[in-house]
Amino acid sequence: MWLHEILKRAGAPLGSELRGKALASYIVADAKDGYEVVYSLAEIDPAFTSEQFLLADSADGKPLVGSQGPFRLVVPTDKPGARSVRMLTKIEVVTLRK
Repeated sequence: MWLHEILKRAGAPLGSELRGKALASYIVADAKDGYEVVYSLAEIDPAFTSEQFLLADSADGKPLVGSQGPFRLVVPTDKPGARSVRMLTKIEVVTLRK
């Protein structure tokens, strides 16, 4: 499933709601092994970009297990795979405050 769809269901400001202060929002993706990656909310929103973020729980029809699962956040268009998060445990939406 696409990450923006999950974020929209969770109430994250996307589409016409992503403007003003909401544009200072970002996502922190945490993995079981302590790995963390940050993405801006705008780079996930299809209203702003053609970038795609996939939240996967299976590959080739089989559940992700062990060091790959139970969830994996994949950015298929990234050249290096460093922003893909395996063993994903949490996605947090944070609004930057000054």
